[in-house]
Amino acid sequence: MENRGELLVYRGCTPVVDAEYDSESDSSATEAIISALAEAVGVEPTNLPPLFDYVDPDALNALFEPSDSATNGDTLLSFQVDTWNVFVRSDGRIRVCDATQPTDPEPVFESTTA
Repeated sequence: MENRGELLVYRGCTPVVDAEYDSESDSSATEAIISALAEAVGVEPTNLPPLFDYVDPDALNALFEPSDSATNGDTLLSFQVDTWNVFVRSDGRIRVCDATQPTDPEPVFESTTA
């Protein structure tokens, strides 16, 4: 199947945590991101710096709340928390990468099309 303009963003850092959030669950995208970051850092979520120092959690949740336009994976947000690069897609995928471990540029997420 041909690529129909799928969003392709590259990363130059080493992935350390892959996680997912379910827009139908009681947990928000922000909560899933905090859990993924805590896993990457190796600390409890309460020991992380406040996420609002890096990104607006309310805006993040609004961006990734369920809607007809936010279910196809075309929305991608990236931001940095200290030395961690965080990538979030509207299809629920989260990837946390260690920016101190550079790699050759590769797509953040593998293609979802066959």
